[in-house]
Amino acid sequence: MPIKGLGSEKAPFLYLDEFCPTVNWEELHAETCYGLSSVQWIKRYVSAGVHEKWSDKEMTTYARNRMFSDIDLSYYDKILPTETEKRIKFTSLTTPALHPFWTLFLRLNRVIDNRRMSNKSVGDDCEWNDNVRHFPKLIELINQLPFKEIGRVMFFITEPNNETIPHYDDSIDVPDRPNDDFIWFTTNNRYKKIYVMDPITLEKSYPDQNKKFIWFNEMDYHGTDAINRLSFSIRIDGKFHDHVKRAIID
Repeated sequence: MPIKGLGSEKAPFLYLDEFCPTVNWEELHAETCYGLSSVQWIKRYVSAGVHEKWSDKEMTTYARNRMFSDIDLSYYDKILPTETEKRIKFTSLTTPALHPFWTLFLRLNRVIDNRRMSNKSVGDDCEWNDNVRHFPKLIELINQLPFKEIGRVMFFITEPNNETIPHYDDSIDVPDRPNDDFIWFTTNNRYKKIYVMDPITLEKSYPDQNKKFIWFNEMDYHGTDAINRLSFSIRIDGKFHDHVKRAIID
């Protein structure tokens, strides 16, 4: 089965640059790095719908299937399901699973399902948190993006020399969840390289490097290539203005 893509042409990526403001990227990058240095990042599961070829490398494979020795499992079960970061650390220490990711939320949706996925684009279900005070220029930009409502806002931070393995953005139990509206971007696109991957051929499609504000089908397998430095991206979920969505989809 090829990629689901976006629009009638099933494009791997669509771009919203024409609807977004002009940005001083050098200044925004510097301030964002300064902000990131001032706050605490957290570990969270981020790749639940991992491609089977990479399943032996993915943290959630071990957690979901309880792939521990008997003695390790007895200790794993002492960790409460709500203690996500503790479970991730323990799994990293006792299995070959990789989890070279950190997250930071500026705006987070309330819990209505275990994966916190079904309402991440619903503005009324999301609240800004205290982290925003460290990112004034970024928040100013986000408020000018072509959304009629803003949902979850978060950073994905990837450790050096590690890929984000191909995955789609939900658990394998819900393969047909509709794609949400969102914008993905980096403040310096020389570093983090995202792709969408055909699940059969494993062919990767990369976005136009001259574009900054990217949308793709989150139910397609996607990931980022490993690079030799710490990197981050920003994702804003929400609802596009109707005229904007019509313009880029049609």
